[in-house]
Amino acid sequence: MSLPPGPADDNAVFLEGLCRYADLLIDRAVSRREAAAAAAATGHLAVRQRVLREQFSMAMDVEVTALWEALQATMEDLLDSDRFVPWVHLVQMLSLGPLEQQVMLVALLPDLDDAYRGMLAELAEGERVAEGWLPLSALSYLLDDPSQAHTVLLADNALRRWNVLEREPRSDVSRLRGGFRLDVALSGYLCARAVPQLQLYETLRELDPVASLDELSLEPAVREQAQRFVDRCGGDAPEDMSFVLQLQGPDGHALEQLCSAIFLSMRMACAELDGAQLVVHAGDGRAAVLERVRLLCRNAMLCNRVLVLTQCQRLSGDAADEESRALFAAVFDTLLESQRYVVAINAPSRLVSERAHRYTAHPVVPVLIQLAMPTAAGRRRTWEQGATRHGLSLPDDLLDRLAGTYLFTETQIESALKELESRRLLDGDAPLNRLLLDVCRDASVSEQFSVAEEVKTRYRLEDIVLPATTRAWLEELLQYARNRHQVVEQWGFDGHQANSRNLCVLFYGPSGTGKTMAASVIANELNLGLYRVDLSSVLSKYIGETEKHLAQLFDQAESGNLVLCFDEAESLFAKRTEMHDAHDRYANLQTGYLLQRIETYPGIVVLSTNLLGNIDKAFTRRFKFIIEYPFPAAAQRRELWRKAFPADAPLADDIDLDLLAERAPLSGGNIGNIVLRAAFYAAGEGHAIGMADLLKAVEREYDKLGKVFAPGEFSWGEDD
Repeated sequence: MSLPPGPADDNAVFLEGLCRYADLLIDRAVSRREAAAAAAATGHLAVRQRVLREQFSMAMDVEVTALWEALQATMEDLLDSDRFVPWVHLVQMLSLGPLEQQVMLVALLPDLDDAYRGMLAELAEGERVAEGWLPLSALSYLLDDPSQAHTVLLADNALRRWNVLEREPRSDVSRLRGGFRLDVALSGYLCARAVPQLQLYETLRELDPVASLDELSLEPAVREQAQRFVDRCGGDAPEDMSFVLQLQGPDGHALEQLCSAIFLSMRMACAELDGAQLVVHAGDGRAAVLERVRLLCRNAMLCNRVLVLTQCQRLSGDAADEESRALFAAVFDTLLESQRYVVAINAPSRLVSERAHRYTAHPVVPVLIQLAMPTAAGRRRTWEQGATRHGLSLPDDLLDRLAGTYLFTETQIESALKELESRRLLDGDAPLNRLLLDVCRDASVSEQFSVAEEVKTRYRLEDIVLPATTRAWLEELLQYARNRHQVVEQWGFDGHQANSRNLCVLFYGPSGTGKTMAASVIANELNLGLYRVDLSSVLSKYIGETEKHLAQLFDQAESGNLVLCFDEAESLFAKRTEMHDAHDRYANLQTGYLLQRIETYPGIVVLSTNLLGNIDKAFTRRFKFIIEYPFPAAAQRRELWRKAFPADAPLADDIDLDLLAERAPLSGGNIGNIVLRAAFYAAGEGHAIGMADLLKAVEREYDKLGKVFAPGEFSWGEDD
């Protein structure tokens, strides 16, 4: 029993049929030439020969037509039976008609048998062309309609538009003079020797499918949307319709996995078209870029690949200039011209949808699937599964803390576990819990911000000196932060109250009373990164710039669940001005935008002010905690003086902390400055820090504050 023909057998048999058809074309061309020569002869014998040749030519036309129809029927049979033959696939993808196919066959013949090159040269009567090129004039003898040969070689024809054929630079198409040849990549493809390379300026990265839709860890709603796309936008959708699949979410790797799984269900693979490549080469000119994109589109069709646009916000986002946005529009339209499916990952949704709706050559349907940030339960499950893969056993309390504290995606969790393995190689004696929390904290502050700087301290709750009431509020705030994921997600308050995830607090009080230190305490107690926002960098006199800076800050900070600290908040939350002109209106718009981002930020936002009275009362309801940091009383000041000295600092016996606390009404920040300055005085004179050093430093601090220093006040009187 013989085996059924495989793809290689199908292609070989079909190429043999094309060669038989080409032989008939050549025989007919020779006959036509001989008939033309005989037509010039005279006499009865010549007339008889002419009649016979005309009859023979007619018979050959019938034979040529019959074989062509047989080849077309074979092509339809191959398509119906889902058997792959490169020629058939190329003809179908580029919608090539009979004339284009005949020209493409002539160009392919030397790759099938080098003897054809000599035959074509003879038909061209020795017309000289450069090595490797075929004479255009041979087409005038071979085609069914030689008068249309030049139209196939014009720039707007499919063979030229998709770079199937190349023309010799000196060729004259209208007179069929010069040379032509088949694209080298296509000759190997049609002969089943090689597939075209997916390349723009660099080879495109293939998105390897790691799992099917059923195997991916997806929310039920997302899985249902993805399956509906496969069912409704797959093979049963109208053939003249294209689809733009927009995938959005915080985890780019997860979006790529979802993309690969969707098209795996449709028996297609995906390749990344990185928008950064287009940005880098935009200077080459739009026409040159589009030519490369069109060639890429051709090869993607032939390789059954879906092009996946990434980083297209570089071309179309707020920071892009007008020329970049125009290039994005042109590239997008070029993709839609030939691709049934185009995928855009984390692209500006509205802009992509508008381009799709504006396309008029055929219907284009934009579809949006969004992957939300994983819930605490989802993050806990990912941590547990990842730990198992890495051979770790994490206790329940640690899993709960990791899931509730760090708003990591699946990719970030996997990266954290890999980093943990690396650190354990050199620090294997450290407790696993402590090491993993350090890894997570470092991962959460990996972003660099243009308008915020990281604040690193070691302050913990026991280090800060506060009145009992203020400390109680701070402890309640920390308890709120630690239990947010349980109350909001597990107990369902996120669906019951808007913005319940947000934790925005306001600290107010005089300078140096511990507001910024308290923000550090919050970050360190929760093992989170702290970033102080420089409002002078955020605020801009240019309309729209402030909103752009704030959007970048909050977008980047969300994934790390960072603590954001805004000092001097009254500059943005001052009492709203009456709108006398456009600048007043814009100032109010800035405040409104910042409030909107703060209320939707899932992390912790700390705002501090020295002037609570200057903040509009309408804003205070937005804060979940408003905590006062009052000027320290004498008891707190004594504790501040005591904690200001490091354990290793040498202290003289004459230091009187009670006296300093009683007679120097200073804040904690001022006290810290005094102790440090006194330490330098003592080090310079080579002795331990004494009372004289401290009083000298107090005098300098008073000068800075504009206060009068009276040495006589710093001694106990008889009445004390």
